[in-house]
Amino acid sequence: MRTVLVVLLAMHAGAVLAQYKCTAAGGAITFQQTPCPGSQKEEKLVVIPNGHPPAASGAARAAPQREIVSKGLNLDERMLAGYEKEHRREAVAQALKTAQDEKSRRSAQRLEDIAAARRRIGDGPAEAKALRDALDAIDSRYKALGEIDDRRVRAAQDALAAWDKDNP
Repeated sequence: MRTVLVVLLAMHAGAVLAQYKCTAAGGAITFQQTPCPGSQKEEKLVVIPNGHPPAASGAARAAPQREIVSKGLNLDERMLAGYEKEHRREAVAQALKTAQDEKSRRSAQRLEDIAAARRRIGDGPAEAKALRDALDAIDSRYKALGEIDDRRVRAAQDALAAWDKDNP
């Protein structure tokens, strides 16, 4: 007997429960599992214990279901795919920002190196040739690094533009 009772209770737990919303003449609203008494306005609600709607029945609900199945993704999967797509775009955009930041940082570093050379060598007429040679070496080095930075920025800009074009 207990086994039968347990089985019946288990079957009931997974079933959709009927719930009634009763509105009295004065506007008071109550919710109950039995039909509304007397002249109260009654609205039958469907309560789903596990939070998932029952399987679609009828043509009106079957069409959207087929559309989701035909795409192979349910709502959660589509949301996750959208999040992952945006995350990948952010990574490409971050690469561009990093390249631009490094280019700016290198420009500031160049000015610091020039100031350090002036302090180390001096600005007098006797040190003019040594200072000019040091500044030429600094400019040459930073010119080459600037070209590398420019290529990295352009490549990152192109990658971001391509991403946006391919992923509208």
